[in-house]
Amino acid sequence: MKRLIYAIYLVALVLCGCIKDDHQTSEQTTLVKIGDRAPDFSTQLYPTGSITLSALQGNVVLLTFWDPTCPACRDEMAVAKQRIIDNFEGRKFHYLPIARGQDYNSIKDFFLSNGYSFTAGIDPKREIYNLYATKYVPRSFIIDQQGFIRHIFVEYELNELSDITSAIEQMLE
Repeated sequence: MKRLIYAIYLVALVLCGCIKDDHQTSEQTTLVKIGDRAPDFSTQLYPTGSITLSALQGNVVLLTFWDPTCPACRDEMAVAKQRIIDNFEGRKFHYLPIARGQDYNSIKDFFLSNGYSFTAGIDPKREIYNLYATKYVPRSFIIDQQGFIRHIFVEYELNELSDITSAIEQMLE
């Protein structure tokens, strides 16, 4: 009997997969392109304050959408201070991680449990994320001093952070 139920379940999964193919590439889910002006937004910050993207004009901005339930996102946050924030401290650079679909308290808990002291934007309804993409995190956009998107990185691994830091370095020269 268990085998019959299991077989029916597998057939249902296969049939559902044939009816609707929901696999989309990162390119298909990216709503902005390299060379586009980055869509402006305002966001509440953890632990305090708020920020508007347009207020950062004149700086190179690394806008990163992340989620604390995503393993690659957690890995990135763990090295963000050392590889990104400290590396560009005192330069015309701003790191702006935006917590996609998370509320203030969940970000507070995540930051406190991990000992993070930098700020992060909060996007509980995914309104900011939906200006840039429809799915997949981590997702980073490097925005130049004039507010244009120059690089896009989607679902990258830690070893690709060197590509991100190199791109930022070149833009700051």
